Amino acid sequence: MTVDAEHASPASLVKDPAEWVESRTGFRELAAALLHVRIPAEAQTLYFGGIALFLFVIQAATGTLLALYYKPSPEVAYDSVISIMNDINFGWLIRSVHHWAANLMILFVALHLLRVFFQAAFKRPRELTWIFGVCLLGVTLVFGFTGYLLPWDQRAYWATVVGTDIAGAVPIVGDQLLLLLRGGADVTAATMSRFFGIHVLVLPIALVVLMAVHLTLVHQLGLANPKKIDPMPGPPTGPTRRFFPDYVLDELIAWYFIFAILVVLASLFPASIEAKANPLETPEGTKPEWYFLAVYEFLKVVPRLIGIMLPIIGLALIAIWPFLERGPAVLMRRRKRVVVFATVVLLVGIYFTGVGLNFFPPPPGAGV
Repeated sequence: MTVDAEHASPASLVKDPAEWVESRTGFRELAAALLHVRIPAEAQTLYFGGIALFLFVIQAATGTLLALYYKPSPEVAYDSVISIMNDINFGWLIRSVHHWAANLMILFVALHLLRVFFQAAFKRPRELTWIFGVCLLGVTLVFGFTGYLLPWDQRAYWATVVGTDIAGAVPIVGDQLLLLLRGGADVTAATMSRFFGIHVLVLPIALVVLMAVHLTLVHQLGLANPKKIDPMPGPPTGPTRRFFPDYVLDELIAWYFIFAILVVLASLFPASIEAKANPLETPEGTKPEWYFLAVYEFLKVVPRLIGIMLPIIGLALIAIWPFLERGPAVLMRRRKRVVVFATVVLLVGIYFTGVGLNFFPPPPGAGV
């Protein structure tokens, strides 16, 4: 005599807990649906998107641990960071992993978008996937910007002053944007309170929501074929590879490799901290973080209005690019003009970033 799962005795839970859970959740069907992702056999993702997701998980875990001991007040924030580094077991390592994961996450989100752009994987029907990806890059940059102030040392304080000054130079809304970021005319306790709240509450929620939508679109549409555009309407065609376990296993290997790099960087180059922030003492060579250096150095060679507006216009163009390049070509050799133009812009950005890092000499006529 068989017993219907709905009327199963409590003993069935002990005898077959997996079946008991399945009868009440339908988890197997859900897992099968989640693991059914179309992966074209020709797809070359380089695993940049998955690595960025992995780094966000590292960020969330280490950030939670740091928040247990961090005190978001100018009077004690600096001392709490010193205590984390010196008094808490492995506190220096957790902070260093958090620091390097933040930098690598920004790098890999940018690399992921570049890979999608050069492979024309943003074309129909994936326009919305691209737009949400650009939004994820923007949120990730704000993540780095707001977190940079929290140690409240000289470098963090004055880099925030420089960064918010640039935001305040935006035409029409600059003054309001400056007040919104700082909570006043200067970088003060109000600024730290806002940055901390945005960093640990607003941005994580925004990032999780955007990521959920982005991954849902990827799941529903599958990955793009880098050699031909998918037919529309109708399901994508062509040979595929299994998402699980083939692609997942490759992704896990990439995560393991990145985690090893992260631990090495955190161990050999631990996150440092300078003297406590002093609003009355401006240090020499104050610059924003590396991901804003291109804009900072570009402002030295062009009029301020142009230097502010060009990146804003450029970001807007990037977001709507799928609606501007609507041709059927996806191979780079058939998109020569677009690829050459994008490459030149990328090299210019790399050059100005290198100038800010003192890798390259500044262009003639650059200001200080």
